[in-house]
Amino acid sequence: MYKISLLKILILLIIPSHLLAYDFSYQKDDTLINLDFENNTIKEIKFDIKINGQRNFGIINYHNNEIYILLNTDKISFDNFKKVFPKPQKNDKLKKKINFNWEISELTISDQYSLFSNKLNFLYDKGFESMQFFDSKKEFELSITPQEGDKQIYLSSKNAGQFFYAQKITKNMIGGALIGSGSFRKFDDYNLHIKVKDFSIDKKSKFYNLLFTSRMLDIFSVLQNTQDEFNYLEIPVSKKGNIFSFDHAKMLGGTVAFSFKGQANPSEKTAYVNGTYGPLYLFEQNFKDIPIINEIFGKNVEESLIAADFKVKKNGNKTDFIFNPLSILTPGKTRNFFDIWE
Repeated sequence: MYKISLLKILILLIIPSHLLAYDFSYQKDDTLINLDFENNTIKEIKFDIKINGQRNFGIINYHNNEIYILLNTDKISFDNFKKVFPKPQKNDKLKKKINFNWEISELTISDQYSLFSNKLNFLYDKGFESMQFFDSKKEFELSITPQEGDKQIYLSSKNAGQFFYAQKITKNMIGGALIGSGSFRKFDDYNLHIKVKDFSIDKKSKFYNLLFTSRMLDIFSVLQNTQDEFNYLEIPVSKKGNIFSFDHAKMLGGTVAFSFKGQANPSEKTAYVNGTYGPLYLFEQNFKDIPIINEIFGKNVEESLIAADFKVKKNGNKTDFIFNPLSILTPGKTRNFFDIWE
């Protein structure tokens, strides 16, 4: 519904000006459009459209070398926002620069979380130039800016769990502060290095038992009943088309460390992950510089003395977990755990 209605507005951008030479007004039901002309050329378009009971209004101004668009929306869900989110690519036929601004009073991410007083701006000059999105409290920020070669992409979120939920990556993370940066080529082609601090995992998640079991030797988390809490997550992400790929990602919590790689396709609801965890990672780190002990313990999470391998496969609403208990007895430095499931 949003996509069809907004197309009524955007299609006016490509109407040849000589086809309409007089001021024009159209009103029907919840749709109002006014066109103003100057010297047989479109000068301004005003519109006011209700979609699902929510008001969308704005103005399009035509100048010699630029088109200025301002759109205001009362409330929209993130899913509908993504459907109509402008993703302009190179277009040599468009001769004017476009300055697009979209103000959204409330952007609903989930039943429990919304972003308020949001602003989206992007510049388009035959091809995508730059973009910025943020809300009034800076709960979430995203910017894409020009630089030599690929563009620079930066994002931050005060609620990483809701960010991953909105992207349909996972609904099992709670809270966390997120920052990310990387290189941008197209909206379906970019690299992004994401870091998240201080988050927890939903105890109702299907893989919580794996986390709980892996932290049984983490005496501090057991005593405090904080096996669901983690200190740090780092994921190098590459997006090509609909596929998200990540390699050498790691997650730390208490004395436990996870390292993993894999791919995910949110649109198809598929994913697979190969990884390992070291239940005594922090203990090993505290003693790794001591002579002799350093030769026994590994140098990083991928070479943990005590480590176990796991595999996660998701297809639709079905998620399978495979755990290799025998690997926990195998010294990490003698294994290439990233290839054990190949």
